[in-house]
Amino acid sequence: MRTLLAALLLLLVAPLASAQSFNEALTECPATLTGSSQPEQIHLQLADSHDEMMVMWATEVRGDAEVEWSSSAGDASASGESYCYNHDKAFHMALMTGLPLGEEISYRVGDGSTWSPELSFTTINPDAEHFEWISIADHGMSEEGQQVSDGIISDQNAQLVTISGDISYADGDQNVWDDWFEIQQSSMVSIPWVPTVGNHENEPGPGFIPYEHRFDSDEVKESEGFWYARDMPGVHMVFISSEHPFDEGSAQFNWIKADLEAANSEQAREERPFIIIFSHKPMYSSNSYHGSEVELRDALEALYVENEVDLIIAGHDHFYERTHPVISEQVVENGPVHLVIGIGGRSAYEELDEPQPEWSAYRENSSYGWTRLVYDGDSRTIDFTHHRIDGSIGDSFTLYEGGEMVMPEVENSLGIAGINALLTLTA
Repeated sequence: MRTLLAALLLLLVAPLASAQSFNEALTECPATLTGSSQPEQIHLQLADSHDEMMVMWATEVRGDAEVEWSSSAGDASASGESYCYNHDKAFHMALMTGLPLGEEISYRVGDGSTWSPELSFTTINPDAEHFEWISIADHGMSEEGQQVSDGIISDQNAQLVTISGDISYADGDQNVWDDWFEIQQSSMVSIPWVPTVGNHENEPGPGFIPYEHRFDSDEVKESEGFWYARDMPGVHMVFISSEHPFDEGSAQFNWIKADLEAANSEQAREERPFIIIFSHKPMYSSNSYHGSEVELRDALEALYVENEVDLIIAGHDHFYERTHPVISEQVVENGPVHLVIGIGGRSAYEELDEPQPEWSAYRENSSYGWTRLVYDGDSRTIDFTHHRIDGSIGDSFTLYEGGEMVMPEVENSLGIAGINALLTLTA
């Protein structure tokens, strides 16, 4: 009791840390008035510009947010913002700016007195001719989810992780978020994880508030950026929300339309030949648990086709599926390819629609793993590989600029193929 009173008196006589409110501390997170200032749950977040990087972290006690970094441009530091939400952790964010592209950056975070260990990451050069990243969905912290995390953490070449919703499965228990971030931290301190929201980010009680406080897409604390885009080498990535209005005339629809039209311009396509959409719920799924999100397809498929979107990556159904190029459930030569990769660790949904729809090229319903994508600027291709946690390869293909897709024969015992795995499609 004396410790709490002393903390209250200190707050009354001393200036509050940036963006903090005494009333907020008393009403929302009084437990953060005392505790350790040692940074934890440290994770990088992409900023709007590649010469910037946001870093976020948590502490037990509220305090200042400071980041220091070193690069070939010299040493620098910046102050950030601190905040909280109905949980016994304080959260902090600070922006590193003026970063040389494609170079290693050393950094540390803290309150100016207590610091994290020195950490490092390499900035992404958007004009690079080579880029590797990992995509997952429906993760959580099961034994299988831990093996997926281990695979990501051990990957020394990936420069990014995208996660298509249903991230920690906290479902109202905020300690689960803390544990999930601690597990991923050894990856997240060196490469950014870029999320979309899923239905499990809309938690019973707080709704999207925990997600808004723990991730950032717009360099604003307590972010409400649920749809946004990032330019990567060779790829324009669009992150949408299947959990917010997306019908024609909605704010999200209007944003997607404007973004895709810009990304599909001749100049933009020359710089970034591929457009990939990341969503939680899938437009096409032959899994019997959820299946295709028809409303999402009705609202957005024509927009995707008109702007020549190459690939849509989703989760929600806990299985793996790749479609043929498809429009309106018809296999075509000029449509997007859809992937469902809800294999990040949650219990598999094993019941599948039978007979297998003609638009479904390959599916497997009892495996877990992650997907890996590699852009090569010389050939202007993306190589895709679905890795299972047992070390085997479930599926792979190469996507060429303009839509040609080549799939080598893959040995597996889990897949249910709609056609021979050796196939060339002109899309």
